[in-house]
Amino acid sequence: MSWSSPSSSPGDPHYTLPNEWGFADERLALLGAAYDSGSIALAQRLGVKAGSRCLEAGAGGGSFARWLCSVALPGGRVLAVDADPRHLADLPGLGGEVAQLDLVTGDIPERAFDFVHTRFVLLHIADRDIVVERLVRALVPGGVLVLEEGDGLGVLDEMPGAFGEVWRAFAHSTEIAGASQSWARSLPAQLDALGLVDVHAEAEIPMFRGGSPMARMWSLTWVQTHDTLVSLGIPPEVIAAAQAELEDQQQWLYAPPIVRAWAHRAGTTDL
Repeated sequence: MSWSSPSSSPGDPHYTLPNEWGFADERLALLGAAYDSGSIALAQRLGVKAGSRCLEAGAGGGSFARWLCSVALPGGRVLAVDADPRHLADLPGLGGEVAQLDLVTGDIPERAFDFVHTRFVLLHIADRDIVVERLVRALVPGGVLVLEEGDGLGVLDEMPGAFGEVWRAFAHSTEIAGASQSWARSLPAQLDALGLVDVHAEAEIPMFRGGSPMARMWSLTWVQTHDTLVSLGIPPEVIAAAQAELEDQQQWLYAPPIVRAWAHRAGTTDL
């Protein structure tokens, strides 16, 4: 499968993969298909249920926010915020709330939520540490903050083939734009320093087959960042080879680890 890259306008100045790109809805849906199961399993372990007051920060395509609506409502609250909420238009019909919000400068309600979650957002924001502090303040006493972010953790250098070559260039391009591929590993210590309790963290290396939702999501990412990758010295034929690897159902590939860190604000809650 191949895509041509449609034109797009400048995006959120704080974020390195803006959502107004023409194929962003498809890429975000694939991202949800690849990662929602892990996010949902952790939220269930942490007790999200009917009546929970939930904030999804940087909701993107909205798949996890839709799941929150199915569990927390009625009786609870689901607020999904994003700098570009164009993919969240159906949430009010599910009982959720949507707000266009810059996580760095916008008005995030304080002491309002039992469960605050973000995924693959903060590593792309240069002022990520400020956002973490703001998300902590959004918790009620006893509420839980869950952060899911990518981190190379030494894996980038080991990734083989054209896919690995393109991934390393992509990682470099995001860091030029202000992202960090090594920040998430510091999250447990950061949550400790912010005074949260019951701090936990884990890391997982996703392995996936060519042609899977995760493979198609990465192939679309190479389309979105094609010109940037070429400007960094990656020949178009190498990008094409990486996409061919991603389409080959006989191939097994792996992505850099996802770090999940979670902790509670001191106090008690019904969650």
